[in-house]
Amino acid sequence: MKENNQGIIEEFEITPHTLMVSPINYGSKIYSRIIEMEDEFISPFKPMEIIKKSCEFFGSSYEGLSIMKVPNKS
Repeated sequence: MKENNQGIIEEFEITPHTLMVSPINYGSKIYSRIIEMEDEFISPFKPMEIIKKSCEFFGSSYEGLSIMKVPNKS
């Protein structure tokens, strides 16, 4: 994870410590607010961009994960 001098992170991968990635308005653009167990960050990327990049970082794809079915617990 790289952070610039304005407190905005330039690189981020979702980890087991990531609780939420949500969109925020940052000026006229959509950035991401990232909340982890012990910290909070702002990223210049949209939430879906972060999710897709994280999937690729860990050797998968968003498209591959989105078609997986979660077993029904009933």
